[in-house]
Order: sequence, then C-alpha cells, then structure tokens
Amino acid sequence: MPTRNQAEFLPSAVDSVLMQAEGAAADLELVIADGASTDGTPALLAELEARHPGRIRWCSEPDAGPADAVNKAVSRARGEIVGWLNSDDLYVRGAAARALEAFAARPELVMVYGEGDHVDLDGRDLGRYPTRGPETPLSAWVDGCWICQPTAFFRRDAFEALGGLDRGLRTAFDYEFWLRLFKAYPGRVGHVDALQALSRLHEGGITLRMREQVALEGMEVVHRHLGKAPLHWLVTHAGEALAACPFEAQVETVRAHLNELAERAAPWLVPGGVEQLKMQMRRHRAWQIARPDLVADVYPDGWVPPQLKIRLRQPARPYRRLRLWGRHDSPRGGRLVLGVRGLGPEGDAWQGGTSRPGPFEVSIPLPPEPGAQLHLTVVANASFVPADSIPGSRDTRPMAFQLAAAEPC
Repeated sequence: MPTRNQAEFLPSAVDSVLMQAEGAAADLELVIADGASTDGTPALLAELEARHPGRIRWCSEPDAGPADAVNKAVSRARGEIVGWLNSDDLYVRGAAARALEAFAARPELVMVYGEGDHVDLDGRDLGRYPTRGPETPLSAWVDGCWICQPTAFFRRDAFEALGGLDRGLRTAFDYEFWLRLFKAYPGRVGHVDALQALSRLHEGGITLRMREQVALEGMEVVHRHLGKAPLHWLVTHAGEALAACPFEAQVETVRAHLNELAERAAPWLVPGGVEQLKMQMRRHRAWQIARPDLVADVYPDGWVPPQLKIRLRQPARPYRRLRLWGRHDSPRGGRLVLGVRGLGPEGDAWQGGTSRPGPFEVSIPLPPEPGAQLHLTVVANASFVPADSIPGSRDTRPMAFQLAAAEPC
C-alpha cells in the first residue's frame, strides 16, 4: 500500500485489507510505504501496527512518487502473490481469496484482475469501472486502460522480472505496467468475474487532480507500446478542462493552454495530428457553447447526460433568463420534461419541456443576483443508453437530449 498524506482514508483501507485474511488468504501481511507524510500518518501507522501485531510492516521516508513507493513495498513483501491497494481505495470482502483461487486453478497465470466500482469521497457508488477481459486484443488498449488497478493481484517474481513500475511516470505507471506484462506473458493473465475493489474518485486523488498529466502520459504510454496515440485522449481532456470555468479559470485562457498541450503531444500523434486535434477541440460542443460567463458540461457530440451541469456567473446587470435550444431525439420518444435545480432554496423551482421528439426551446428564469455564481443542474425525466436501445451501437453513455446552444439574456 503506497500512501502520502492520506491519514483520513488509511484506517478504512487497512481494515479492507486485513479482512481478507480468511480462507485461502489467511496467511496475509500488509506492507505500507509512506512517502514521508506530514499529516500524522507515521503515528497512525505505528498505532495500526500495534493494533495488528505481525500483520503490518511499514516505513516512512521520502520517495520519487507513487510508482517508487509501490516498488519499495513490493520489494519488502514476503508473499508470492501481491495485491496493490492505494490508501484511498478499498477491497471488498473475499477479494484476495478469490484471486488466490484463480491462481490455484490456473498455475500458469502471472496476474489476475476483477471488476471494480468507482465511489466518491463518502463511499457512494459512482458506477462500474469499464473493465474488459484479458482476451481483449492489445490494439484496443489505445483507447484507455481496461483494468481497475486495485482489483489486480500478481506474482511477485513476474513484477520483479519486468523491473517493477516505471518511476518516471507520475500517473500512468499502472497502465504502462499492464501493457508490459500482457506483452511479456501472453495468455497468462486471468479474470475474476466478481466485484473485487472500490476505486475512490475525489479531488485529492491522482485521477482527478492530475487529469492533464494523465492524458499526456497515457498518450506517451500508447506511443511507447502500441504506436501512434489516438486523438481522443486530449479531446476528452478538453472537455474535462472546462470544469474549472468560468469561476476558477477563464475560458479563453484554458483554450489557449489546451492548444499548447496539443503541440506538446505532437511526438505521440500521427502526422498532422496536432491540427486534427485542434479541429476536434473546436468541434467539441461544450467548447462551442462556452462563453466567458457560462459553461455547460456537454458531451463532445452535443448529447447531454440525464443531469446536465451548467455554471453561470451573473454580471453586474444580472441576466433574467437562460435560453436553451436543443433536440429531443431519444429512440424511446415520449415527452421530455426538464427540471432545474440551483435556482434558489426552494429546489426544483422550474419545469418545462417538449411534448414530442424534435427541436425545442426553453427559457429558464434566473435569480437576479449581481455577481452570483450559479451552479445549475438541468434534470431530464428520462434517458437512454444507445448500446441498450440501438442495434449495433457500442455507445454506453447515458443520454437525455442534444443541446445546440445556451444563451443567458
């Protein structure tokens, strides 16, 4: 378990490991590598070690980042089979035993992994990680990582034979290691068809805190192992980058920075990829809609999720209404009803919509407060997933309607 300044999560993470000590996993130890935390973690680790004698070993010293911490912890481990759990993630009961049973059933395996769920800061479910089986061709990995990291258990000798994690990477070291392992041991990775771990998404974690570096390192890893990286890595990040706008960052400043990132990604893209990337960013519907005072979290093609987040900053002479132009194209048809949260203390203070599929326009009243930072949520009464509704579709995004434009007035 690598950790640094995550004392608030440590007790629950440690408990989730120690509850694995049953059945096939009864002979279990936990090795924790702390990167010289300053939040009281060393004292907490000493307390946890005393509370669980013989189960926990730990060290606290400066390191070169999380990959270095994992390498150190694995080098100190005595077990043949190793699981790696970040200190803000959680195992589910029986995860280690199920992994060991998979290794026993197929001794040739060097790694097994299972299903994972994303959870928020408070442990609330955010949905299933998009895991795919080990039979998935390596070429499909250009689109992203299909393994939820805390669900993986591997043989220590295979980890050491590959030289461990790449310490030069700060965010994509797990993704890079999986690719090296799949290439070095074809056909020797197995899958546990069960929920094995909970991966926590929160602003202090790498996945959300370092999204820009995640995208750039992901493209570098793809280029290193699979060839030129597809454009969607930064196109996706272009949508994520709007999350800071318009309150914490200026739209045009972020737009200029994304163009700089496209230039930095040039070595990993196909010839002409930088211009293609910039063109796709320009076509991203969220960026087309974005204004200095308004941002809407829209999918690149204009479809919106069942709950559409809109951030609006009221000027000195406040806007009175927000007009939305869209299209109701759900294959289920029926009436589209929209409600809006965030207009005031009364909650859903407005409802509107269209009685039939096709184009529509709604006008939402705004609280006339000069300088107010409004966080609006447009909630649709129904949504669909194309993969479940349209023959041949592999699109698993939940969709409600298409948004063409948004204009405060």
